[in-house]
Amino acid sequence: MSETKESPNKQTEHTITPGNPFANLDALRNPQDYEEFLGGEAVTAFAVRTLKEGMHLRVNPDPNYTLLGQYVVPARQGQGTYFVFPQFRDALGPLPRRCNLHVAVDGHGEYFLLAIKQANPGTGQEDNAWYTTARRVAAAAATEGWIKITKPSGGGWGYIPVEHTMFEPNWPATPMEELLHSAFPDMVVNSLSHDLIQQYKERGA
Repeated sequence: MSETKESPNKQTEHTITPGNPFANLDALRNPQDYEEFLGGEAVTAFAVRTLKEGMHLRVNPDPNYTLLGQYVVPARQGQGTYFVFPQFRDALGPLPRRCNLHVAVDGHGEYFLLAIKQANPGTGQEDNAWYTTARRVAAAAATEGWIKITKPSGGGWGYIPVEHTMFEPNWPATPMEELLHSAFPDMVVNSLSHDLIQQYKERGA
Protein backbone atom coordinates (compact mmCIF):
# COMPACT_ATOMS: atom_id res chain seq x y z
CA MET A 1 0.00 0.00 0.00
CA SER A 2 1.62 3.20 -1.13
CA GLU A 3 1.53 6.31 0.98
CA THR A 4 1.35 9.80 -0.49
CA LYS A 5 4.74 11.45 -0.22
CA GLU A 6 4.90 14.35 2.15
CA SER A 7 6.42 17.71 1.41
CA PRO A 8 9.64 18.52 3.29
CA ASN A 9 9.07 19.69 6.81
CA LYS A 10 9.55 23.38 7.51
CA GLN A 11 9.71 24.39 11.15
CA THR A 12 7.71 27.58 10.84
CA GLU A 13 4.98 29.01 13.02
CA HIS A 14 3.16 31.47 10.78
CA THR A 15 0.55 28.98 9.52
CA ILE A 16 -0.96 28.30 12.95
CA THR A 17 -3.74 30.44 14.36
CA PRO A 18 -2.88 31.22 18.02
CA GLY A 19 -6.48 31.26 19.24
CA ASN A 20 -7.48 28.05 17.49
CA PRO A 21 -4.62 25.98 16.02
CA PHE A 22 -7.19 23.77 14.23
CA ALA A 23 -8.93 26.67 12.47
CA ASN A 24 -7.40 25.80 9.09
CA LEU A 25 -8.51 22.19 8.95
CA ASP A 26 -7.70 21.82 5.25
CA ALA A 27 -4.04 22.44 6.05
CA LEU A 28 -4.08 19.31 8.23
CA ARG A 29 -5.71 17.00 5.72
CA ASN A 30 -3.48 14.51 3.92
CA PRO A 31 -4.61 14.29 0.26
CA GLN A 32 -4.57 10.51 0.16
CA ASP A 33 -7.13 8.56 -1.84
CA TYR A 34 -9.71 6.90 0.40
CA GLU A 35 -9.81 3.91 -1.97
CA GLU A 36 -6.37 2.89 -0.80
CA PHE A 37 -8.01 2.10 2.55
CA LEU A 38 -10.42 -0.34 0.79
CA GLY A 39 -13.06 1.30 0.72
CA GLY A 40 -24.45 13.95 18.29
CA GLU A 41 -23.84 16.94 19.72
CA ALA A 42 -21.02 19.07 21.09
CA VAL A 43 -19.00 17.54 23.88
CA THR A 44 -16.89 19.12 26.61
CA ALA A 45 -14.16 16.50 26.28
CA PHE A 46 -13.37 14.09 23.48
CA ALA A 47 -11.15 11.14 24.38
CA VAL A 48 -8.45 9.80 22.08
CA ARG A 49 -8.46 6.00 21.97
CA THR A 50 -6.98 3.13 19.96
CA LEU A 51 -8.37 -0.23 18.87
CA LYS A 52 -8.95 -2.77 21.64
CA GLU A 53 -9.82 -6.43 21.34
CA GLY A 54 -13.50 -6.98 22.09
CA MET A 55 -14.44 -3.37 21.35
CA HIS A 56 -17.78 -2.80 19.60
CA LEU A 57 -17.19 -0.05 17.06
CA ARG A 58 -18.78 2.28 14.54
CA VAL A 59 -16.86 4.94 12.61
CA ASN A 60 -18.43 8.05 11.15
CA PRO A 61 -18.56 7.51 7.36
CA ASP A 62 -18.47 11.27 6.68
CA PRO A 63 -14.95 12.04 5.36
CA ASN A 64 -15.14 15.45 7.03
CA TYR A 65 -14.74 13.59 10.33
CA THR A 66 -11.52 11.83 9.38
CA LEU A 67 -7.99 13.22 9.28
CA LEU A 68 -5.22 11.25 7.59
CA GLY A 69 -1.51 11.27 8.36
CA GLN A 70 -1.53 13.22 11.63
CA TYR A 71 1.05 13.09 14.44
CA VAL A 72 0.38 12.45 18.12
CA VAL A 73 2.45 11.76 21.24
CA PRO A 74 0.85 9.92 24.19
CA ALA A 75 1.45 11.74 27.45
CA ARG A 76 3.04 9.93 30.37
CA GLN A 77 0.86 7.97 32.80
CA GLY A 78 -2.16 8.16 30.52
CA GLN A 79 -2.57 11.91 30.97
CA GLY A 80 -3.93 12.54 27.51
CA THR A 81 -2.40 12.84 24.06
CA TYR A 82 -0.41 15.60 22.37
CA PHE A 83 -1.32 16.67 18.83
CA VAL A 84 1.86 17.54 16.93
CA PHE A 85 1.72 19.77 13.87
CA PRO A 86 3.81 18.21 11.06
CA GLN A 87 6.28 21.09 10.87
CA PHE A 88 7.28 20.47 14.49
CA ARG A 89 7.49 16.68 14.50
CA ASP A 90 11.24 16.57 13.76
CA ALA A 91 11.92 18.60 16.91
CA LEU A 92 10.60 15.62 18.91
CA GLY A 93 12.75 12.95 17.29
CA PRO A 94 11.08 9.52 17.34
CA LEU A 95 8.30 10.49 19.78
CA PRO A 96 5.54 11.52 17.32
CA ARG A 97 3.39 8.65 16.12
CA ARG A 98 1.84 8.98 12.68
CA CYS A 99 -1.82 8.00 12.61
CA ASN A 100 -5.24 8.54 11.08
CA LEU A 101 -7.92 10.09 13.28
CA HIS A 102 -11.58 9.03 13.00
CA VAL A 103 -14.66 10.14 14.92
CA ALA A 104 -16.09 6.90 16.33
CA VAL A 105 -18.45 5.46 18.93
CA ASP A 106 -18.27 2.29 21.04
CA GLY A 107 -20.98 -0.06 22.19
CA HIS A 108 -21.49 1.93 25.40
CA GLY A 109 -22.42 5.03 23.45
CA GLU A 110 -19.15 6.86 24.11
CA TYR A 111 -18.06 9.03 21.20
CA PHE A 112 -14.30 9.44 20.83
CA LEU A 113 -11.42 10.08 18.45
CA LEU A 114 -10.05 6.78 17.15
CA ALA A 115 -6.30 6.86 16.41
CA ILE A 116 -5.17 4.29 13.83
CA LYS A 117 -1.39 3.92 13.72
CA GLN A 118 0.64 4.16 10.53
CA ALA A 119 4.28 3.55 9.80
CA ASN A 120 6.37 6.61 10.62
CA PRO A 121 8.07 8.07 7.52
CA GLY A 122 11.79 8.71 7.63
CA THR A 123 12.41 6.10 10.35
CA GLY A 124 12.86 3.02 8.20
CA GLN A 125 9.69 1.65 9.74
CA GLU A 126 7.62 -0.28 7.21
CA ASP A 127 3.91 -0.88 7.00
CA ASN A 128 2.88 -4.11 8.68
CA ALA A 129 -0.21 -6.27 9.20
CA TRP A 130 -1.24 -4.43 12.37
CA TYR A 131 -1.29 -1.07 10.61
CA THR A 132 -2.90 -2.20 7.34
CA THR A 133 -5.60 -4.33 8.99
CA ALA A 134 -6.42 -1.55 11.45
CA ARG A 135 -6.97 0.86 8.55
CA ARG A 136 -9.27 -1.63 6.82
CA VAL A 137 -11.25 -2.17 10.01
CA ALA A 138 -11.64 1.52 10.80
CA ALA A 139 -12.00 3.08 7.35
CA ALA A 140 -14.04 0.36 5.67
CA ALA A 141 -15.82 -2.20 7.86
CA ALA A 142 -16.73 0.05 10.79
CA THR A 143 -18.20 2.74 8.53
CA GLU A 144 -20.69 0.21 7.12
CA GLY A 145 -22.12 -1.19 10.35
CA TRP A 146 -21.40 -2.34 13.88
CA ILE A 147 -18.40 -4.63 14.30
CA LYS A 148 -16.59 -6.34 17.15
CA ILE A 149 -12.77 -6.05 17.09
CA THR A 150 -10.76 -9.30 17.16
CA LYS A 151 -7.13 -10.34 16.86
CA PRO A 152 -6.63 -13.07 14.23
CA SER A 153 -4.11 -15.78 15.04
CA GLY A 154 -2.12 -14.83 11.95
CA GLY A 155 -1.41 -11.34 13.26
CA GLY A 156 -3.11 -8.04 12.68
CA TRP A 157 -6.56 -6.79 13.57
CA GLY A 158 -9.81 -8.44 12.50
CA TYR A 159 -13.49 -8.01 13.16
CA ILE A 160 -16.79 -9.82 13.45
CA PRO A 161 -19.91 -8.13 12.05
CA VAL A 162 -22.52 -7.53 14.75
CA GLU A 163 -25.74 -9.03 13.42
CA HIS A 164 -28.10 -6.84 15.44
CA THR A 165 -28.09 -3.05 15.41
CA MET A 166 -26.88 -1.92 18.81
CA PHE A 167 -28.15 1.62 18.22
CA GLU A 168 -28.04 4.17 15.42
CA PRO A 169 -25.20 6.62 16.15
CA ASN A 170 -26.16 10.23 16.73
CA TRP A 171 -22.96 11.57 15.23
CA PRO A 172 -21.74 14.86 16.71
CA ALA A 173 -22.74 17.79 14.53
CA THR A 174 -19.87 19.78 16.00
CA PRO A 175 -17.28 20.77 13.35
CA MET A 176 -14.15 18.63 13.34
CA GLU A 177 -12.09 21.67 14.35
CA GLU A 178 -14.02 21.95 17.62
CA LEU A 179 -13.80 18.21 18.30
CA LEU A 180 -10.03 18.37 17.88
CA HIS A 181 -9.93 21.33 20.23
CA SER A 182 -11.79 19.32 22.88
CA ALA A 183 -9.72 16.17 22.26
CA PHE A 184 -6.40 18.00 22.67
CA PRO A 185 -7.04 20.74 25.24
CA ASP A 186 -3.74 22.49 26.00
CA MET A 187 -2.00 19.54 24.35
CA VAL A 188 -1.14 21.00 20.94
CA VAL A 189 2.50 21.21 19.88
CA ASN A 190 2.31 24.25 17.62
CA SER A 191 5.53 26.05 18.52
CA LEU A 192 9.21 25.25 18.89
CA SER A 193 8.96 26.72 22.39
CA HIS A 194 6.33 24.17 23.47
CA ASP A 195 7.09 22.50 26.81
CA LEU A 196 7.13 19.01 25.27
CA ILE A 197 9.89 20.05 22.85
CA GLN A 198 11.85 21.77 25.61
CA GLN A 199 11.57 18.68 27.83
CA TYR A 200 12.76 16.51 24.95
CA LYS A 201 15.80 18.74 24.46
CA GLU A 202 16.58 18.78 28.18
CA ARG A 203 16.72 14.98 28.22
CA GLY A 204 19.64 15.27 25.83
CA ALA A 205 17.86 13.64 22.91
